[in-house]
Amino acid sequence: MRSSPREALPYEELPLGALDPARIEALWRYRPAAGRRQTILPDGRMDLVAHALLDAAGRITAVTLAIAGPADRPGTVAHRAALWSVGVRFQLGWGGACLGLNPATLVNRVLTGPAAEQALGPLALPVLAATETEGLQAALATAAAALARRAGPAPATSPSQARALLALRWLRQHPGAPLHALCTALAVPERTLRRDVLAAVGLPLRSLAGILRFQRAMAWVQRGHLSSLADLAHEAGYADQAHMTRQFRQFGGFTPALPQQVPVVA
Repeated sequence: MRSSPREALPYEELPLGALDPARIEALWRYRPAAGRRQTILPDGRMDLVAHALLDAAGRITAVTLAIAGPADRPGTVAHRAALWSVGVRFQLGWGGACLGLNPATLVNRVLTGPAAEQALGPLALPVLAATETEGLQAALATAAAALARRAGPAPATSPSQARALLALRWLRQHPGAPLHALCTALAVPERTLRRDVLAAVGLPLRSLAGILRFQRAMAWVQRGHLSSLADLAHEAGYADQAHMTRQFRQFGGFTPALPQQVPVVA
C-alpha cells in the first residue's frame, strides 16, 4: 500500500499533567501557520474547546468557548491564521457525564458562545479572561479537572454507564466482532447495551462500533505499516475491502486508497 507525502498537521497533543486520564483523553492545541480548512473525523467523543483570536504580537484579544458533541459523520472547520485553539477531549462515554449534558442531543452539533458558557458556569470565567496562550491552556485544563471531579469519585456514575464503559472497552479490543459476541461476553441483553451506550455516548451502538473500527484503520493508514488494502481490511476487522471502502466514505468522505491527513484517535 503506497503512502503519499504527508503534510505536517498543526495539531499537537500535550501532557495531561494532573488531569484524570480515566475521564480526560487528551489536552490538545491547534495553531495553523496560515488559514486552512481542517477535516474532522467522527470519533464518538466530546470536546471542550477554547478558540483565541490573537493580535500581531501574539496576545489574546478574544476567547470563544465551544462544546463539540459526538459525531457520526465527517465535518470541516475553517481556521484563520490568527486563531489559536486549545481543547480537551473527554474519554469515550465521559463527555456528557463531566459536562452535565445529554450527548444524544448534541450529535453532529457544536454549542458555542453563551450556550457553551452556560454549561460550564463559573468555570468559564478564567478561560474567557485569559490574555496569553499559556494562561488559556492552564485555565482550560483547570476547568476540565473540575468538570471531571464534578462527575463524582466513582469509576462510573451509574450501573448503566458502568455497563456502557465495559462495552466500549470490549469493542476497542475486538474490532469487527459481531454485536451478539459483545452481549455474550458481558452477559447483558443487546437491548440493554444499546440503551446504555446511547445514554453514555449519544450514538447508537452499531454506529459507534463502525466509527471505532474506522479510527483504528485510519491509525494504521497513517503509520503505513500494512502492505496492502486487503491486509488493512483484515487487520481492522472489516468483512472485506469493499466493506472498508464503504465505511471510509461514510465516516471520512474519502477512500482508503486516497486518505486525508487528519487528526486520528487510535
